[in-house]
Amino acid sequence: MAARRLLRRRSRPTPTAEARRDRPREPVGEATILVRPEVLRSVVRAAASEDLRETGGPLIGTVQRSWDGAEGRLIVAVLATVPPGPALNGRISSVAMGKGGDGERAASALRWWRDTTGLELAHLGDWHRHLPGAPGPSAGDRLTARRMREASSAGVWLTAVVVSEPERAKSFEVKGNLGRATELWSAAGEVRFYRQILGGRLLPIRIRLEPAAIPRLPALPWHVVDPVRFAAECRLLRAAGYATEVHAATPDGRPGVTFRLRRDGADPFTIVTASRYPREAPAAMGDRGLTPIRGWSPARFLADVVEAKR
Repeated sequence: MAARRLLRRRSRPTPTAEARRDRPREPVGEATILVRPEVLRSVVRAAASEDLRETGGPLIGTVQRSWDGAEGRLIVAVLATVPPGPALNGRISSVAMGKGGDGERAASALRWWRDTTGLELAHLGDWHRHLPGAPGPSAGDRLTARRMREASSAGVWLTAVVVSEPERAKSFEVKGNLGRATELWSAAGEVRFYRQILGGRLLPIRIRLEPAAIPRLPALPWHVVDPVRFAAECRLLRAAGYATEVHAATPDGRPGVTFRLRRDGADPFTIVTASRYPREAPAAMGDRGLTPIRGWSPARFLADVVEAKR
């Protein structure tokens, strides 16, 4: 079934014959699929950010069994996705999301969410973008889903196909010595969910948006979202001669990273970065608590801050 997520209001089109065929017919397997609304929003935004290349990401959530009837029923809650990163290998007609294509970053996010929330989270499936005119799963999608379902320990594998197009409106205005340029960006998209059934079939499956009864996961901290930046920070501190002790939390327990730095001949130095670093300035730990670094810019690194404090 097509699950529509609009980031701005637009009229609802008449379903096509292909869309009507895509509607799931019960029973489609004994499973109830619950989806957090922000998952659809994140998927549509990420898909619309690319022009022609495919993109994608993991679907993270929980699987529980409800003993309804003789065989019971699975309750699958899709709680989050990980935005595509720089290592994602997206092409016009394919996208690679495994170990060589952003998979390590997604695995790191899953581990962090597990440790932080205590939930038994699992990799439930993947979403990826198709160009308009091809809203259903391809033969390659079916082969991938079959292989992933056989390797998955979650007991279920979902494939979500998103068709999303950005809309941009530009305007220019000149009045005397004043020139004004305006560019508006919006996105709308359709996300179709399928469940892989043993035997190789991908069947459409009904979903239900659930904003209250299933948990919302915390935002990922910066070192998980941007491992390239984190590696660069550690490398530059090491090059400056500092032994670095890293803690994946701030002193008050909030998501972030605390760097405890030591170097021969210098006093120990502690820098705290919050979850929105480097957009948010780091803070230095002192006798009076945390003091934000003045004159901060995302173009700077922690090694710059330490050297300036010498």
